[in-house]
Amino acid sequence: MSSSDKPIMYVFAGNNGSGKSTIRNLIIDKIGIETNIDPDGIARHLDLSNPESKRAEAGRSAIKLAKDCIKNKRSFSIETTLSGRTFLQRIKTARENGFEITMFYLGLEDVQQNIERVALRVKNGGHHIPTEDILNRHVKSKENLIKNLPFIDNLVVMDNSNFNGEIVLEAYDNYIAYESSELPKWVLPIKEQLKR
Repeated sequence: MSSSDKPIMYVFAGNNGSGKSTIRNLIIDKIGIETNIDPDGIARHLDLSNPESKRAEAGRSAIKLAKDCIKNKRSFSIETTLSGRTFLQRIKTARENGFEITMFYLGLEDVQQNIERVALRVKNGGHHIPTEDILNRHVKSKENLIKNLPFIDNLVVMDNSNFNGEIVLEAYDNYIAYESSELPKWVLPIKEQLKR
């Protein structure tokens, strides 16, 4: 994917329950990324019995790690719902510091799937996300992706509705390089903002 020797910021983005962690864990070993910033993993490391109590501290640690990687021009991967402004600013800062931005954006056909997957994760001992947050992020995440397409060098859009992480759209420098013959409806607003 990378066409240069620039450091790369690999972003795994999408709403809660879309499968970011699962897909990231499958991809990072193949790409060979040394630094993988995982706030959930940091929280578990800080307090295995009650990682929820360490979410804020883990978030601060993740931000510090990302800033350090950017400052030292070291490639890294990170997850985000892409629903807040802070993370988008971090992408811009990385680009200003010579980074190439590669984003894997994961989505599901229906937000109800996100809600159900988070509930299943909680049942299996994972962390809870309020339904209202999932509903809000469903809209905000895609809006922020579309608004910030000019800052993303390589975009891989994956539909994870069937747990298979199917690549349905790829774009490089905002030009479509690949498009599935049957694009899910949720991908269409993204495609409309890209060039042919």
